[in-house]
Formats: sequence, structure tokens, C-alpha cells
Amino acid sequence: MGANVSPSTRATIVHIGATFTLFLVLLLSLVRYITVPQDSTRCNGMLNDGWWVGDNYTTWQPSGCMPHDYTPHEMSKCLNHSRVLYIGDSIMREQFTAMTSFIPDMKLKRSGPSKHSDRMYSSEKYGMSIELWWDPYLNQSRTLEMLNKDRGVFSEDEDEDDVDVVDDDRRRRASLLIIGSGPWYMKNLGDRYFDDWKVAVDHVMDAVEKASHVADAVMLSPVEVPQYDLLSPERGDTITADKIHRMNTYLRGREQTLMPKTPFVIPYVWNTVGSSTTNMTEDGLHYLSGVTSIQASLALNYRCNNELPKHFPFDTTCCTRYPTPSWLQIMLLVFFLIRVPIGYVLLNYTSPNGYCHRIASMCLFLPSMEVLASLFIFGLGVVYMYIGDRTHLFGKVFKLFDASIFGWLLVIPLVGAILTLRTKDQDDQGFLNRAQTDEWKGWMQIIILVYHFMDAIDVPAIYNIMRVLVAAYLFQTGYGHFSFFYKKGDFGFARVFSILLRLNLLTVVLVYVMDTDYLSYYFTPLVTFWFGVIWVTMFVGHTHNQSKPWFLLGKIVVMGLLTGVLIHADGVLEAVFSLLEVVFNVHWDVDMWRFRMALDAWIVYIGMLFAYGVIHLSDRIERVQHQAWLLVKVAAAVISIAALTWYFYFERSLPSKQAYTSYHPYLSWIPIIAFIVLRNATKRLRNTTLGLFEFVGKCSLETYIGQFHMWLAADTKGLLVVLTNPSWVKHGTMGWWINLAVSSVVFILVCYHLNRTTSDISQWICASSTSSSASATTDQQHRSSNYQHVPLLPTSSTPSSDDDDDDDDNDQAVWHEKPTISRWTLIWQDLRFKAALILTCLAILNHLCS
Repeated sequence: MGANVSPSTRATIVHIGATFTLFLVLLLSLVRYITVPQDSTRCNGMLNDGWWVGDNYTTWQPSGCMPHDYTPHEMSKCLNHSRVLYIGDSIMREQFTAMTSFIPDMKLKRSGPSKHSDRMYSSEKYGMSIELWWDPYLNQSRTLEMLNKDRGVFSEDEDEDDVDVVDDDRRRRASLLIIGSGPWYMKNLGDRYFDDWKVAVDHVMDAVEKASHVADAVMLSPVEVPQYDLLSPERGDTITADKIHRMNTYLRGREQTLMPKTPFVIPYVWNTVGSSTTNMTEDGLHYLSGVTSIQASLALNYRCNNELPKHFPFDTTCCTRYPTPSWLQIMLLVFFLIRVPIGYVLLNYTSPNGYCHRIASMCLFLPSMEVLASLFIFGLGVVYMYIGDRTHLFGKVFKLFDASIFGWLLVIPLVGAILTLRTKDQDDQGFLNRAQTDEWKGWMQIIILVYHFMDAIDVPAIYNIMRVLVAAYLFQTGYGHFSFFYKKGDFGFARVFSILLRLNLLTVVLVYVMDTDYLSYYFTPLVTFWFGVIWVTMFVGHTHNQSKPWFLLGKIVVMGLLTGVLIHADGVLEAVFSLLEVVFNVHWDVDMWRFRMALDAWIVYIGMLFAYGVIHLSDRIERVQHQAWLLVKVAAAVISIAALTWYFYFERSLPSKQAYTSYHPYLSWIPIIAFIVLRNATKRLRNTTLGLFEFVGKCSLETYIGQFHMWLAADTKGLLVVLTNPSWVKHGTMGWWINLAVSSVVFILVCYHLNRTTSDISQWICASSTSSSASATTDQQHRSSNYQHVPLLPTSSTPSSDDDDDDDDNDQAVWHEKPTISRWTLIWQDLRFKAALILTCLAILNHLCS
């Protein structure tokens, strides 16, 4: 029965299944968010659960969020140039030591004669101190006095000289107070251990419940779970699992009834950090710095994360609240979620001649229902990204490179693609035909997505290949746009505007909705720049493009020199960025952008030259004898195989990816052209495509941009967790794979709809509504749709018949042909006016939102 299901029916079933998956993911996540309010900032998850990432105990993954590694400056700023105070036993002493290691120039200001004594380190540079009060029973008078008052004081028996040394620091309220006890009670007090210990911790909890100024924040350590098999006989007899379980159970019960005035937590995860390691303790009780540093870091994350600057990139997601949406973000969300649906209802359910319909059409500037539907679906996709990466509805976890998983993530889509292999038996589909270029972009995009997902940037062999794939996209840009401009000679503003709008619409909307940086989306600004370069190159003296080959080649050389100066000459790119900063109030990283542009400074021109060669060669093929042409193809295939072999040998022989990047701008064309030759070696190869890759290729721009916020997370620094329990998503487990599968299905679904709706919206913005030009507009829209279907490349290297009647001037407003049309209407329909209006609005918004 399944064999009789048509492809369209299968596509419908897949679409319905993916949509249901998205709905279920959102519903379950919303239910969890509502029913677990204590984890609304992912702080509860960080303090109660987590796991080690990798086997070397260097990275700790809190449950459902990403912590921050603090610099000394950040610590000082968060802690108000104050102090961190530890009170307790030797376990607290180890954490205290780890905390002091975070600030390199800490100096010892005070230390007793034995290890069981107070210590204090301070830093004049950062204006802060870190102290340890040795008090394993939490019953010294100074501890009790501090807990019973709004600020700490000295006990009467402290030495006056000590007071002089630390007078100012000791009298300041602690910015972070960390208290711990337990082992000494179990070891020394026999059967009284629990009652006496309970009195001590009750003092702490009563203090934070009654006083609001004990400290800025208080952390009470759970009773540590040691590694029992490594304890000494004396400790093993007294520090037992039953005792520790009883004490920690009391802490959990007492904490649930607590209503503190001072911020207070018990980080039970500290026990998980230590007990889940091996070979990280010598005596079973005191852990090495690898463990205690993580515990101290989690303490800082609890105290400081919400005080970090809340701006892009939002790569810290534990114990922090995302910024309240700005007025602009609210307006955009209201537009997509409220205004557009209202417009759709008014158009769809009111009479065209009715009062409401006419008022809505005049006041709301409503387009057609089809455009409103596209706007709404586009808005839903953007809102999903906002929910995924600017709220705590979904969790976020670290990336981790794993070679075996990386391989499987490439094999799985390859198997799926092979199952969708199809060969067209009709006429030769042509060199670099549309289906083939879509397929090419598709498999490259999948590799790039996996590369980002697995964080393979530090693996030179993979990084170098990624650079070639990026170059291949730009090669396609040069090849495709050159082919169109050369053959059609259409340099009209309508085409330029539609392409730039199609490339930038989603990215620009995300810049404002997600409060990000335009250049961070990489491909969009890169391809936008190179499209402009190609257009200028081909437009200047375009009447001679076909008649004077050396003139055309000379233009390419001159433009290459100009862009080379722009990229490499000191001060030129800086001047351009300074001008953009003044006009548009953008603050872009010129060094980063120079590096990215320099990596592919020449590949676009090589794509243009290759297109020129293909066009002229195709005109001569028919005049070449079949046998001679066959020999040429065989020779080209052999040379391509040899070139690929040499390239990969050379690339692997280099010592680092930094060494490779110096060669990349000059070598990347070799594997690209070799691949093209081999991929088009025979008619069967040209006519055969892999459907899955072709599908992904058609929405390659959307998948690249969309991955930032709905497949990856934390502005690409982490991975999105769509399962409701983040602890299921431990690296390499079944839960990790399920999360990947579910998030991927939703990701592809949203990107598919973004691709379609972005195209529809772009056509609507670029369209003219005058009745006088209806037919021309329809033709223009059809051609625009064809051209925009492949964001980075024309739909075919051979123009379709739809383009045969191009009118270079179809974008020019005709002021006197139709006097019945108002002048303002003509102005509004002029695409030059629309483009100027869009740029002006962007500049104003940037200045208002700074």
C-alpha cells in the first residue's frame, strides 16, 4: 500500500508530522515552564544537576544552561569591589583556595600559624578580598554575631594587630557568603552530631529569613558526599552515607519551607561535581582543584550572572534573566502576531464593499490575503527563534566535538539522500543545471551545519574543508550572477533591489528582533557585498560586455585590484566602517570582517571568469568533433582527479589551520573546479540528483541564518534543548540523539516556511500595483521568483524563456502616461523610493535604539 502513495501525499504527511512535532515541543515546554517556576531563570537546574563534558574533567555542564567563566575584572565589578567570605571547615578551605586562583595577583594579607586558621587574600588592583573564617562548627561568636546582625563584626578576643591589617575589608558586608559544615560534627560528636549540627545550620537559615543584609547573597554548602572507598579508617567509621543522607535530607526539607529575605541557596550540585569523578581526590574527602574550581565557579555564576551586561552574544544562560524586550522588539512582535492576523480576518471575513473592509484597507495598508498569510507565517518563524534563543523556555547546553558522532551525522543524511536519488531520462539537463546546483548547496549546507553543531572549528582537517565549502558558495555567486548579467544584460534597479531584499530580509528582521549584529550572520553581508561588486563590474560599460572581451576581462582585473585595496590596505576598510557608523550607528568589528573577506578575496572573480569560459566554450562545442571533445573531457577528468589528490595532500601536510588560511585564498578554486568537472563529466551524472540535498539547497540561506537561534543556541555558542528534561540530553546518550532529531525536524520545517514566505514578502515589496503595468509586473514577479528561488545562485546557468522579454527600464516610474494615477502613488510604487525609505528607517531605528 505504501508503494502507491504519491510523492505529494508523502510530502503532506511529513509536513503534518513536522508541524505536530513543533506544536508538541512548544506545548510541553510551556507546561514545564509554568509548572516549574523555580527554574524560570535556569538557576534551579544549575544548582541541582549537571554532568561533566568529556573525560578530562575540565568542563562542567549544568542542567539546561550555559555558565560563564569569569575574568578578574568581571568578578570585581559584580562583587562591587567588596569581598567573598567563606566560613567553615577544610572543605570550605579548598573552595576558598580555588576562588583565590581566579584572580592572579591576589596577595596573602593574613594567615594563622596552622592550616586550621583564618586566611585572607586581597587585590589592590581589583579592590576586593577573599577571606576564610576557620569555623568547622559554625559556632564562633563572630559567626553568630554576623548572622544575628545586618553586618558582620569582630569578636572580642581578636588580636588588635589583626584588626588593623584587615579593618576595612572585614567590616564590609560580604558580597558573597559561603558557609559549610558537617564532617567535624560526624567525626567528633558521636550520637549528638545531628542535633548539634542542626542547631548550627538553623542559625544560618534563621538569619537569611529574618535579616535582609547578612550578605548580598548566601550559599550554604550541602554536606559533602565523599568517595567512601578512599576515606581513612578513622573517617570511614564516622563519616557514613547514612549520616550524610540524613543531614542533606533535613537541608532539603528545611529549604522548602524557607522564605529568605537575603538571597539564599543550597547548591546540591556540588556533591554531584565531586562524586561523579575518578582520581580527583587523594583522601576521599578533599577534592583536587579541578573539582573545587568548578564549585567556586558555580558560586560566582549564582551570584553574578544576572549582573552581566545583557547584550549580544547572549552566551550565559544560567541564573540570569534575558533583557526585557525593547519597544522596537515589542512593536515587531505585535506586528507579526496581532496586526497581521487582524488584517487577515478583516480581509477574509468582511464584505469587500463593507465599511470595516474599506477602513481597514485605507488605515492598515493591507496587502492581499496571500501576503498577509506569508507575513504571519514568517512572523511565527521569527517568534520561534526569539522564544528559542531569548527566553528560558528551552534549555541550552555546550557543544562538544566527537569524531565518531561527527561522522554519523554526515552518514545519516547521506543515506537519506541516496534513498531520494533520481535520474531524469529526458534531454541533457545541462552543465551546472538548477537541480545540480541546488543539490550542491544542499550537501555543503548539511556539512556546514554539522560542523557548527559539533564545534569542529579546532580540527584543522575539518576546518580547512569548511573554508572550501564557503568559497564554493561564493564561487557560485560569481558564476551565477555573471552568467545572468552577461547573457541578459538586465541591470535594472528592480532586479538589484529584489535580490538584495531577498538576501537581507530575514537577517535584518533578526538583527532587530534578536538584538544582534548584522555582520554576525556572515553569509548575508558577505554575499550582499559580492553581489554589489559583481553588479558594478558588469554594469560599467555594459554595452561592451559581449563585443569586447578584453574590456570585460580588464574590468574584472580592475575591480579585483580595488576590492584588494579595500580589504588589505590599512585604513580603507576602517574609513568605510567609520562612515557607516556615523550614518547608520553600527559598530562593526573591522578586524574580524577584514579577516573573513580576505579568506575569499579572489574566489568570486574566479567564478566570474569560469562562467565566461563556460559560456564561450558551450558556443563552440557543437563545432568540435565528437571524438576530440571526448578526449578533452577524459583529460579534464584525469586532471581534476590529480588536482584533488594534490590539494588534499597539500592541505593535510600543513601544520595548522592558521598555516592553511594563508594559502586558502589562492588555492580554494582548485578543488571547486575539479569537483565541477567531475560532477558534470557525463550526461547521466548531470541528470542525476539527490532529492534530499536538493531540498535543503533550495532553502540554504534560511538554514544558515536560522541555525543561529533554533538549532544552535546562545547565539551559536551552544545547542538548543527542546526536550523538557535537560538531564536527558547528555552527550552521546539516546536522549541526546532524540533531542537532535526533534530539533532538526522543527528546524527544517521552520526554514522551509521562511524560505517560501521570505520570497513572497520580497515579491510583494518589489511589486507595482498600477493597473497600467499589471502585465509587466506579473512578468517581473515571475522572473523575480525564478531568480530568487536560489538565494546565492540563479536558478539555471541557462536563462529560461521567461526572461527573454526583459525590459531594463521596467522599474522606472512613467510620470505622464497615466494622469489618472496620483503623483504620490507613483512615488510610492517607485522601487528607488522604497529602497531609500527602507535605508532611512534603518538608520533612524539604529540611532533611536542605541
